[in-house]
Amino acid sequence: MTFLQQLKVSMVDSVVGIFKSRKMLVMFLLGYSSGLPLMLTASSLLLWYYESGIEVKDIGLLSLVALPYTVKYLWSPIVDRFSSKRFGRRKGWIYAMQFALLASVFSLSLFSPAKSPFVIAFIALLICFFSATQDIAINAYQTEILKEDERALGSAISVLGYRVGMLVTGALLLIFVQHFDNQWRLGILSLLPFFAVGIFGTILAKEVEIENKPKTLYDAVVLPFYEFFTRKSIFIAIIALIIIIFYKFSDALAFSLNTVFFASLGFDKTMIAVSYKFNALIFTFLGLVIGGMLAKGFGLFRTFVAFSVAMACANLMYLWLALVGKSYVLMVASVAIEYMVGAMGTAVLVAMIMSLVNKRFSATQFAILSSIDSLGRVLVGPLAGNIQQSYGWASLFFVSFVIGMCVTLLIWLCKKQLINMAELHLQVK
Repeated sequence: MTFLQQLKVSMVDSVVGIFKSRKMLVMFLLGYSSGLPLMLTASSLLLWYYESGIEVKDIGLLSLVALPYTVKYLWSPIVDRFSSKRFGRRKGWIYAMQFALLASVFSLSLFSPAKSPFVIAFIALLICFFSATQDIAINAYQTEILKEDERALGSAISVLGYRVGMLVTGALLLIFVQHFDNQWRLGILSLLPFFAVGIFGTILAKEVEIENKPKTLYDAVVLPFYEFFTRKSIFIAIIALIIIIFYKFSDALAFSLNTVFFASLGFDKTMIAVSYKFNALIFTFLGLVIGGMLAKGFGLFRTFVAFSVAMACANLMYLWLALVGKSYVLMVASVAIEYMVGAMGTAVLVAMIMSLVNKRFSATQFAILSSIDSLGRVLVGPLAGNIQQSYGWASLFFVSFVIGMCVTLLIWLCKKQLINMAELHLQVK
């Protein structure tokens, strides 16, 4: 069978599997449930405050309500240690957080930023806390339920659901508010049925029994770190962490300032919004699905390396655009390739994190590794700004390409160690 035939069979089987598999439907619904709160407490909340007459400098402080997402690993051992006998180790936590989110969103509709700005901010903080805790339990469940050959596709389907959830609270909410003559209370109440939909994913989910779960809170806090760093060796564990941190670093570096880049070339706001933002969404969807399919058909490590190369090379499209100047066709092509390839990388990165997680401590280890993954994206802003200011846009994109290829080389040189690190945990009792 030729490469193209194998690719075609893999993609067809994967598409059919998405619609037939109860497990993949659960992945989508849980991802959807996970993505719903994000935009509600981000852009939508900021706009609500702005329209209520709150000063912009004060609105900026609202970003702090998202703090639970960045420190969720602090209470992830509690999710690993304690569970509900009636509803299950993971489902019990997911149910609890989903109903807590429903109650919190309802409470949000009872106040307004004009009269109770601090109350609204506190409720938003609670929503972020409940959402982050739900993420811990959902990520742990996905790690435990998905088989090795299902991880990439399962994570891709989950991220698709996540994006749909973000659209509901980021775009659909604004449509509701506009429909109700700018009454945010009615718009927020209209979200409650959409939050309830996510509960069906939990109902359909089948609980997984894991042997040798942490018996004490001390075990839940200490053993995940001890197991990870002694599974193979401290050196190999550190190499794995470095790869996780920098896997999407070049990708993030390239488009950390891309809105500014497009504006500097002379594209107006409408053109950027339509041609950039809209295309980015479409090709992110495509990349997630295709990435998951390819990983399932050709293996996780092979696609992990291939997508690393692809993400680095995709940055050369922005380099080309920087050299050519304002070109609408090249801009659209650059965005399409960059976001599709970046989404492919996201799908396999999540799958790789799952493979590095010991199912005994899936909540804690996944929370830690996913938090570490975000470090690279946090670091890119200042670096990108300094490179661009000193050497220009073309140099920024060339540097991102070089960094991406260096990361690929590191992955290839550490192939055996990384595979052993990912597989050895299956043998640990």
